[in-house]
Formats: sequence, C-alpha cells, structure tokens
Amino acid sequence: MLNDYVQCNPEKIIFGRGCEKDVGKEVKAVGASRVLVHYDAGDFIRPLVARIRGYLEEEGLEVFGLGGVVPNPKVSLMREGCRLVREKGIDFVLAVGGGSTMDSSKYIACGAYYPGELWDHPKFAPITSRVLKHGVVVTMPGTGSDVSTAAVWRDDTCDPERKTCVFANEMRFDLAFIDPELTYTLPAFQTAAGCFDIISHAMEDYFCAPDGVEFYLSAYEGVINEVMRNLPVALRVPDDYAARANICRVAYVPLEDVIISGQVHGYCVHNLEKPMTGAFHRTHGEMLAILFPAWMRYCHRRNMPLFTRLCVRCFGAKMNYEDPENTVDEGIRNLEHFIEDVGLSTRLSQVGIGEEAFGRCADIAIETAGVGYIGSAIRLDKEDIVNIYRLAR
Repeated sequence: MLNDYVQCNPEKIIFGRGCEKDVGKEVKAVGASRVLVHYDAGDFIRPLVARIRGYLEEEGLEVFGLGGVVPNPKVSLMREGCRLVREKGIDFVLAVGGGSTMDSSKYIACGAYYPGELWDHPKFAPITSRVLKHGVVVTMPGTGSDVSTAAVWRDDTCDPERKTCVFANEMRFDLAFIDPELTYTLPAFQTAAGCFDIISHAMEDYFCAPDGVEFYLSAYEGVINEVMRNLPVALRVPDDYAARANICRVAYVPLEDVIISGQVHGYCVHNLEKPMTGAFHRTHGEMLAILFPAWMRYCHRRNMPLFTRLCVRCFGAKMNYEDPENTVDEGIRNLEHFIEDVGLSTRLSQVGIGEEAFGRCADIAIETAGVGYIGSAIRLDKEDIVNIYRLAR
C-alpha cells in the first residue's frame, strides 16, 4: 500500500545542449556574488572549468577554485573547502563533475558554518545552521546526487578509512545543469560504471516498492531497460547524442521525489559496497556490478515472484513456471554477461579483494547501519553479508 509522504523538489534542472553557458546568469539570479568552483582532480576537467569560470565572470561574479576531488571523496579536502568559504566570504558552491564532486560540494555548502562535524549529522534531520546556495554542472550521470538529499563521504583521516551517507533536504542542489554532450569524453570504464550505478538505484528501489502499486515497478523497469539499451551504443559511438541524452535523462529518476515518494527506502547492496570501496578505493559502480548478481543469487527466494519478474522484464530470461529458479538463474547469468560486455568485473577476485576482508567489511556495514542489519525489504545480518561476499569471490 502507498505510504503517506511530503514531496520536496526545489532543484531547478536545466537540461540540453550547451545549457552550461547560462551558468553565470542562473547563479547570479539566486543572489550569489562570490562563487567557489569545486572540481575533479584530473586534467581532463580543466578546459571545462576554465569555460565555466568565464561564464561566471562575464556576469560580474568573483570566482574561486578548489580542485582535487577523487572517487569516494575525502573529508580532508571538504574541510579545506569549508575553510576557504569562511575566509573568502563565498556565498555559492558550484560543483563541476560527477557524483564524488557533487557530494564533496554538498559537504562544503552545508558544513562551512555547521557547529561541529557534518559527518556526525543525524540522518534525515534538518540542518539548521547557515547553508550556502549550491549547484552542479554534471559531467557524469549515475549517482543521482544532482537531485537527491544524500551525500556519501570518505573519512581519509582514520585507519581504516570509512564511508558514510548523510541525508538532509538542505543538501539538495539549487541548480543542476545537465548537458549530455559533456559526457562524450568520459572514459568507457567511467561511462559503464556510472550507468550501472543508475541500474543499481532502480533495482534497490524495485524491491522496496509498496505492494499493489504498479507504477513504481514499471518506472524502475523502464530505467533499467533504457540504460541497458543505450549504454552499448554510447560505448560504441561516444558522441551519439540520443544515447547520451537518454542515459542522462533517466539517471536521476530513481532518486527523484516525483518517483520515489510514497515508498519505504532501505538500500541493501549499496551498504554491502560502501565498506569495500572505503577500504579498497574501488569505483562505486564497479563494485555494485560485482555485488548485485551475488545478492540476487543469495536473496531471490525471499521474494521469488518479484525476482522472476525482474529477470524476465529486464534481463531477458524466459519465464519457467515449473521451475522459477531456472528463470532467476538465467536472468542473473544474462546480467553478468551484460556487465562483462560493457567492460566491468563480476568477481571480487578480479579487483584484488580476497576473503580476508569479508568479516571486517561486514562488521563495518552492520555498524554503519546502526540497527543490527542492513536493508529494508530484504534484511541481511552479518552472516548473510559474508555469504554474499563469498558468492561474489
């Protein structure tokens, strides 16, 4: 049954070719005058950053820069950004990049005047201290952070390093510029990893959808099928605008309140993944591609009708009414073939992660959840988590 909900969509999304050229006008329109441009560590982003600075300066805005964001963004860099905001009187934070840069920018915008450590902010509680206006020029679709209330950070000041996810409405961006042409030059691996992140969000919410509401299941199936149809095209022809635009359009759907309001949330596989990316510094979407098939193999008997439906409607399996196990197995194998075909791994051993890490990562997952298990619709304890890691070896 549909749950009660309050919907909040404050983001202004500007989508299409060349939309980032209006960044100066849009940022100025929200009352900003001193802008921090926050961006990735790679040299590939610098020409775009230079253009963005130019668009901002054309509108008379004073611009400051802070680069250096890496996958699984570091709290140490975010704290540096907070200090810069206070020292320079910055009133707008603009991310230029993908999910890690978005999440790092959210920390700076929400944490610069936070009384304490934003890392420890209670999940879903409002942030009552001053929050800067913030926006993003998206260069990599996948995380959905451009429309979500969430941010994922890595504490690189402790040993072992850890990741956390904090939720607050104040973390939503005020502006999001999504130009599919900016994704043309993404490396194939990053394109594939980002696309599997989109698929993973849809799959997580698929199993949390309320009973009797077909809309949710159909919406998430549509997202999965759209990505699986367009990703191979984007990899073969990187400047195929239609394929890139289709991916960019559905990328944020599983995180958008218009879609997800009214259902319970409780990501499971993401919580399997976080301890491993925190400890081994692997790419988020890459790890999800490894863990999702193993999770499906382990958990499918807990909701056989929904797993068989997913495997038939999205992963090309034929429905075997006499032996639904066969249907799920075929769907998982087809999903693994797709993952391999787009250049991602399907086993932990392929990325250098061995069984000696499983127990510790399971402990971190349970500890981070704080309730003795992870997941919502399908709950997993430590033993379950270790067993799934073993299936993914």
